[in-house]
Amino acid sequence: MSARIVTQREGWAPSMVKSMRLFQSVIEQQQTVTVMNPRAGIVPTCPHLVALLLLKGDSGRTYRLSIRDVDGTGLHCGFTVEGARWRQDLLTPYVSGAPVASLCFQSAQPELPAGDHAVSLVLSLLRDRQTAMRIPLLGQFISADRTILKDIGMFTDEGPMPDFEDQMEFDFPDEETDAEDPFEWTELDELLHAPPPREEPNTPTEEQDAPLIREEVFLRAIEEAEQVGLERIAEAFRAML
Repeated sequence: MSARIVTQREGWAPSMVKSMRLFQSVIEQQQTVTVMNPRAGIVPTCPHLVALLLLKGDSGRTYRLSIRDVDGTGLHCGFTVEGARWRQDLLTPYVSGAPVASLCFQSAQPELPAGDHAVSLVLSLLRDRQTAMRIPLLGQFISADRTILKDIGMFTDEGPMPDFEDQMEFDFPDEETDAEDPFEWTELDELLHAPPPREEPNTPTEEQDAPLIREEVFLRAIEEAEQVGLERIAEAFRAML
C-alpha cells in the first residue's frame, strides 16, 4: 500500500465514500500535512487502517493521526491522535518512555461520517494554539516540554495520565496479610508433642468366679458348719434364710 488515503472500499455506503473523498481533497491543500504509508513501520500494521497522517500545528508541535475502519463497514471509525515536540519522535512506533503522548479528544458530533470528522480534527490540530483555548488538554500538551512527555502516557479531560506501561514506576504492592503467631499451639503441635501411647502387657486375664447370691453364701456356710460339727451355727444360718 502506497502513501495514500483510502477513499473507497467494498461495503462502504455512498455517504462514507463521498466523505473520505472530501477529506482527501482538503488534505491535498495543506502544505504542513504529510500522508504516510501505513505499512512503513511507523504504526503497527492493521488491515483496517485507512489513513495515516503527520501534521504540524501552528504551535510547532507535530501530530500523528491514524484512522481505522473498525468493522469494515465505514460506519464505525476510530481516530488515534499522538503528539510530540519533534517530528522525528513520531516516525517510529510508540514504545514505553518515548516523548510521545496520546491526545484523547471527545467528538462533539459522533454521528458525522468519518471523512467529515477527520477534516474537522485535522483543521483543529493545524490551528492548535487557537483550539487549545477551548480544549484544555491540548493546551497542556503544547506547554509540556519533551522531557515531561517521556513520563506522560496521554492527555485527557481529567488531566495528564502517566505511562502505565512502565512496570518499574507503577508496581502495585501485594496485599498485606496478618503474620502468623510463631508461638501459637496448633493441632500439628498436638500430634508432634503428644506422648506415645502406653502399651499394656498382654497378660491373660484370670477367670473370676461370678459373685455369689445371698442364699448360696448361707447354704455354703451351713454346709461347712455341719462338716465341722457346729450344729448351732448351722441352725443360726438356716434361721437367717
